[in-house]
Amino acid sequence: MASLGEKDQQPGGRPAVVPARASRDEADGAATGEKWAVCCSGGGIRSAAYCLGALQSLQAGGLLAKAKWTLGVSGGSYIAASRALVAHDLCAAPACPAGSAPAEPEQAAYAPGTPEERSLRLDTRYIAPAGSTVLVGALSLLLGVIVTFVLALAPVYALAHAWGWLLRWQDVAVPSGSRTVSAHVTAVGWWPWPVILTGAALLLFVAWWLSLHPHGSSDLDGGQVHLRWWVFLRPDDRDSGNNRAVVVTRAAMLAAGAAAAMIGLPLLISWLTRASGPVGDLARDIGFGPRPSWSLPALAGLVAAVGAVAKYVQGGLGQWNAAAGSAQSGSAPVAPPGLLAQVAGWLRQELTPWLASAIVVLCGLVLALLWTTDGVQAGYGATQLGGVLAALAVTLLTRAGVDVNRLSLHDIYRWRLADAFAVTRAAARETHPVRARMLFNKASAARLSQLCDQAGQPDEPGLVICGTVNINAAREVPRGQDGLCLAFDAKHVTLRRERGLETGSATALTSDYEALMGTRHCALFDVSAISGAAVSPLMGSATRQAYRILFTFTNIRLGVWLPHPTLVHDARELLDRPELRRPADARRGPLRQRRRPPAEDRDAGYDNDRRWAYRPLLLLLWYLAPHPLWDRRPNRNHWREVRVWAHVLDLRVANRRAGALWLRVLQPTLGLLWTEAFGKLSYRATWMYVTDGGHYDNLGLVEALHRGANRIVVLDASGDAVNTWSTLGNAIALARADTGVQITLDPTPMWVPGLAAGQVLQPWVSGTFRRPSPVAGSCPPAEGRIWVCKLGWWDGAPWDVLAYARGHSTFPCDGTLQQLYDVAEFEAYHQLGTASAAGAAQYCDPPLTLEGAGQ
Repeated sequence: MASLGEKDQQPGGRPAVVPARASRDEADGAATGEKWAVCCSGGGIRSAAYCLGALQSLQAGGLLAKAKWTLGVSGGSYIAASRALVAHDLCAAPACPAGSAPAEPEQAAYAPGTPEERSLRLDTRYIAPAGSTVLVGALSLLLGVIVTFVLALAPVYALAHAWGWLLRWQDVAVPSGSRTVSAHVTAVGWWPWPVILTGAALLLFVAWWLSLHPHGSSDLDGGQVHLRWWVFLRPDDRDSGNNRAVVVTRAAMLAAGAAAAMIGLPLLISWLTRASGPVGDLARDIGFGPRPSWSLPALAGLVAAVGAVAKYVQGGLGQWNAAAGSAQSGSAPVAPPGLLAQVAGWLRQELTPWLASAIVVLCGLVLALLWTTDGVQAGYGATQLGGVLAALAVTLLTRAGVDVNRLSLHDIYRWRLADAFAVTRAAARETHPVRARMLFNKASAARLSQLCDQAGQPDEPGLVICGTVNINAAREVPRGQDGLCLAFDAKHVTLRRERGLETGSATALTSDYEALMGTRHCALFDVSAISGAAVSPLMGSATRQAYRILFTFTNIRLGVWLPHPTLVHDARELLDRPELRRPADARRGPLRQRRRPPAEDRDAGYDNDRRWAYRPLLLLLWYLAPHPLWDRRPNRNHWREVRVWAHVLDLRVANRRAGALWLRVLQPTLGLLWTEAFGKLSYRATWMYVTDGGHYDNLGLVEALHRGANRIVVLDASGDAVNTWSTLGNAIALARADTGVQITLDPTPMWVPGLAAGQVLQPWVSGTFRRPSPVAGSCPPAEGRIWVCKLGWWDGAPWDVLAYARGHSTFPCDGTLQQLYDVAEFEAYHQLGTASAAGAAQYCDPPLTLEGAGQ
């Protein structure tokens, strides 16, 4: 085979031209049965630059033209999506008019020196290119914080005032002076209720404790299963003890809440309004007792005090950082950090986020106490009632007036990504400013479903963008697994199933998702931004409980809530079969049931429900009502839910304004925010939270194996140190656990001790993999080969890369938080990717070539 850079070159040294779109058999390598996939890892702009160079080498060697898929994760998806968009635009360009001179062949997408490559080089600081961008980003963050706090505190305001009225009405908390309250919690009709609830919780606990031994035979009667009432709380549990534990937990929480609200709260309010000394002064300054009169000197003193505390804390953190990093300072070796430095480092890393989250919760509790005190002091009146009604109105209108996805930073992130990567050659080549802006706007609005040929088949190599979700294909949160892969391609959105799960992968049409969420909010680079949503309250395997509350209330949220693919798929099925949307007595013949129902769900299905359940408005009211025993009749409830979504999908496809309102009403903004901060990882199994694909597999390797590839090129720019391979190791473990594929690959020959920082012996390695025995209906190739190109410079790297590495000790593993690259840094990573892929084609064993793949 010709060396990389020689094949597909024209006389005069012109780069490879864009070939006519090959047939599917030719692209798949039908003669050899090879299915090539190129995986572009996560890593922000670092990965985008590295993968761009590697893709250019693969294109010059003819391998990329034979690939069936290009998979992108996070930063790798930025350049993969941009290249796919440019390639699609080039293939869709109109041919020359008849009788005119043939135009010069176009260079391949993102070939060296093309207009789109130059456009990207000029925008490597796309995240924050100017102060105005930073300002609007900060204002968007602030707006999200304010709206989030208003939405969260509105129901607290209404409930606290109503509870204050009740306490005063029952003479449990009575005003006794100027802003002071007296508590009387010993009334016979008041204090027994918490005691009764506590006793009931203890009895339930004793019942649970006595029932820990197995009861397998008591539920069976002649082969018939008799389910207990508690099973309906969590029917997916493998033993009924978990269901009883749920009952005990809810009873205990109810008893504790009743005791706190009925006994503790009045006593605490009374103490705070009567306290003296420093505690009393602090309570009065906050708002308990007589209202403080603030003057300009008092405010100045408060600001000075806050500044002094902040300076003291900053100085303390600086001392801790110096103590913790003393072992790394200077060129001479020093003693390891002492006990104090270790404790300080642990406190800084582990306790600081918990402390910040505790402060957020404490602020909410203090406000609830203040508002309850106001309710007790003022009593029920028109002024108080007006404020409560306004808070209730805000709470009720939240569903129709606030989009939880627009509230996050997703739109800002998507805007910045599209500014750099949403490009076509025509837009990059256009010199007229107005026409250029129109072409760039058109590229920014491009949809993933548009990357298909005239026959409706995805372009090749097909673009696959990987994200991470917190729920599986069966609409359950799997135990012990915090994230699963959600893959977007031009035809489908696919949520992969776990290995061994009876339910198959959940798949819906990409065009249906775009219609549901809105084509302006579900464009190609919206999906790419989702794949790069690295910071969110829920982050798959990277989720940290301490940060969930803090990130939610400070609006540090890049993830997006989307409906489950099962719902979208079944909604499309109802739309394609109109007879299913009418009651059973209006149709003929039985209809099959899709979802796997429990044995007791005999009335489940979409062909034997009540007539009112086929009326959209009545069905919406039913859907909005609370359903604590939703899983008691899961199949019936599922199809009722599907009818609601089918109606919304129908409105959205028809581009009717009512569709957006219906979608907002179906989206429980407060419930989803609560889920992000405190709750379970799924909300009613309807909505799934989609974040960075690297929160599951930062290479995209597992998804390539799912799709049946047997020749896989992995471009690993995830940022692991040159002597560690945790990202690759995690992908190999996930491949074995989730797909059953056994990968045999040893990356240790890349590096030996004694090398300089960032240096490797070779940045490539190859291995093999073997799939398990095929299952019915699926026969992907049993064996395959994998090549990995990883960040690292070596003696054979280009001279300019070596020069940059010797001047920058952190290269090529700069932190992902550093996203503001200059031209030199971008070019260093770009050329490193180019040389790594070219070196793998020449020196890897077997070489990364079409011929070498057969060895």
